[in-house]
Amino acid sequence: MEDKKVLRFKFKKYGPIVYIGHLDIMRFFQKAIRRSGIDAAYTEGFSPHLKLSFAQPLSVGVETDGDYFDLEMETLPDLNTLVSGMNKQCVDGIEILNVTLLNDDVQNGMSSVKAADYIYSFDSLLGEKELLDKFFSQETYIFEYIRKEKTKVKDLMEDIYEYKILSDNELLVKVNSSSAGNLKADVVIEALEKYGLKAKCLKFKRSDLYTTDSEGRFLSLRDQGEVFF
Repeated sequence: MEDKKVLRFKFKKYGPIVYIGHLDIMRFFQKAIRRSGIDAAYTEGFSPHLKLSFAQPLSVGVETDGDYFDLEMETLPDLNTLVSGMNKQCVDGIEILNVTLLNDDVQNGMSSVKAADYIYSFDSLLGEKELLDKFFSQETYIFEYIRKEKTKVKDLMEDIYEYKILSDNELLVKVNSSSAGNLKADVVIEALEKYGLKAKCLKFKRSDLYTTDSEGRFLSLRDQGEVFF
């Protein structure tokens, strides 16, 4: 039996397009793939559709430099020129960054996701390092918050894996993004504000999604095969 040929596209989403919902983004890429003329695989049956799957939906209004979709192919195009060709079909605010020819044993993106990086932009983090270090070094932090009119209680430290102060204005946090956990980025900000952070968060974006390798180390979804730009 011939091995499946699956490509993983990494793309960014920015500007007004972030206010378009996930279903509309899916429809956009379905049309873009058809217009590009690449030999993508379709399901069989009365109403065939592309063998296309997205790694993880993102909340409306949030920018991303690290969204992914997988596309099964019948035949492979020239992968060195595929990215530029696909970008010709994209609208302002959506850009394909690279494409990965996945290894044969890789699960689809939705099944693979274990964590996500979020970058938070603040007015200023000057003078906040001690508080941030203290917050993220806790073994437990039980936080109560409300979503969809329901009260939820979570130990945030179970779902926060790493943090790094990138500059006087930016903070990176790696959180659980699996189906079992999936800590929302805005919950982290709510918790920091309750803990005493004075800096004002202006916005945040997702910068990448991760799976884990055989030794449990985080691995970008991009790096599960050969990458082409």
